[in-house]
Amino acid sequence: MTFTPVTPSDIAPGTTRFVQHDGAAFLIVRDADGSVHALDGLCSHALLPLEGARVRRGHILCPHHGARFDITTGAAKGPPAYCGLTHYPTQEKDGMIELDLKP
Repeated sequence: MTFTPVTPSDIAPGTTRFVQHDGAAFLIVRDADGSVHALDGLCSHALLPLEGARVRRGHILCPHHGARFDITTGAAKGPPAYCGLTHYPTQEKDGMIELDLKP
């Protein structure tokens, strides 16, 4: 699946981009090393959008209640979230970011 509005140049290292597509929400993350990751776009704690999530030391921080999630796995790393987020494989192809949504 390709998210047309998000290109690799839209996401600077250490930032996130919240996107919605076909009724689903995703958080696209570029870590400090420049690798791109994709996670569920809703926090597992309160199901609020992760729009505005910050990147800190390999984690994303929920902008609502401060829950932490590992960028590379989606694992919950700090309360109030105890359940992780789904992590989707990504690739940069033809100037776009593609997510593999297969289970």
